[in-house]
This record gives sequence, structure tokens and C-alpha cells, in this order.
Amino acid sequence: MTRREPGPSYDGATPREQRLAAAGRVAAGLLHDVRNQLGTISNLAFVLERVADDPERVRDLAQRLSALTNAQSRVMQRLRDFVRQDVARFPDDAVVDLSAVARETVALCEGLAASNPAQGTLRFVCEAAEPVTVPGEGADLRTAVLELVLNAMEASPPSGTITVRTISTEAAVRLEVRDAGPGLPEGMAETGFEPFISGKEEPDAGLGLSAAWSIARRHGGQLLLETSAPGGAIAALSFPRPAVDP
Repeated sequence: MTRREPGPSYDGATPREQRLAAAGRVAAGLLHDVRNQLGTISNLAFVLERVADDPERVRDLAQRLSALTNAQSRVMQRLRDFVRQDVARFPDDAVVDLSAVARETVALCEGLAASNPAQGTLRFVCEAAEPVTVPGEGADLRTAVLELVLNAMEASPPSGTITVRTISTEAAVRLEVRDAGPGLPEGMAETGFEPFISGKEEPDAGLGLSAAWSIARRHGGQLLLETSAPGGAIAALSFPRPAVDP
């Protein structure tokens, strides 16, 4: 998963103080991101005015402005996903096979890695043969799993192996994404889900795990970050087993 700098420790703080501190970090990250993007948009608009008589330059600048707008839309969508944390109620027939989602996501990411020379030697292993179902919304859970695999791809070296597997026990069902990276920094397991905790400069940096965490919460589950032996890290979506499997 993407290696992100953990936030400061708030040992001894009350739950309310911890929530306020987390909200402050989210607000600061959002303000920083919006300020940077507005500065870029302002610069592009200035140049656009200067090259109004050059159709090729105008077309190029318009495309860059459109890309910035789309990036900001992704930021807002992921922040909305993070804010929506209440457990949702789904119809009885709304079930998702996590094993099928795992296979689909691995196939998609294999194609993405093969098309990127820097990641073309990544190896993917999918251990998800048996159906593992949970109540929920397929699009949301696919998004969560994709975010975890993309984070694993960023953390793993080009020759690394990413393993996606599903596990079913009497108490819970679980989907794990294991990367081949350096493991979790200290404090990452507790703060890794907060938005904008990232060393990257991309507009939506630090939002993938936050969105996946919120999706897990809305489905009555949780997202766990664990150190893997002998190396790497595991991001696991875990859900209570339904009372009666469909």
C-alpha cells in the first residue's frame, strides 16, 4: 500500500479531542490541495489569455484545465465517501461475492501493470476460488478493493508479488491484499485512513485508503492494516458473516 506519513500521536486525548484533531487535519489537507490547484488554474488562465491567437496552445491549455477539474471532482467524490460513515441497510437480495470482485480486480490491475513499463514485471496471485458473499453494493465494494490493490502496486517493487485472497470463517469473511513493499511505518495502522496523509503531490493523494475505509464502515465491516511476515503489508476488508448465507 502507499507509504504515507502517519499523523501525530494523541495519546491521552479524549475521543472528542481526537475527532476534532482529525477533522482539523482533514480541513488543512483540503485547503492545501484546493489552494495549490487554484494557483495552477490561475496560471493556466493567465497563459491562455496571452496565447488566444494560437489555436494549438489554446487547445492544450483547455485540456489541462479540464484534467485539473476532473482531478478535483475525484477529490470531492473520495471525501464524500470518507464522510459517509453510517452503516447502510441493503435489500435482502443485495449481495456481493468478494471472490468474484477479487478476480475481476486482479485481472484489471494485471492489465494496468502490463501497460506500464515501470510495473510490467509485477506478479499477481489471486486465491479466491470459492464464493464469499456479503450484503452490500457491488460498485462500492469493487471501488474499495481496487483502491487497496492500487496502493499495493505503488508500494511493491517492480519484481514484487501482490496477493489477493478471500477467507471465510464461522464469524467473518475477509478479503486481503498483501503487497511486497517495506511494511508499515510506525503508527500507520492507526492513522493510515485519514485523508491527505501522504507524501505524494497528486491531487487525490492520500484518499484511496480513506475511501476504502469508509466503504467498509458503511457495509458494517472494517479495514485493517497489518504488517506481513516476512515482509510487506496487508490491507484487509473484514465483515461479520451474515446470519444466513444467500
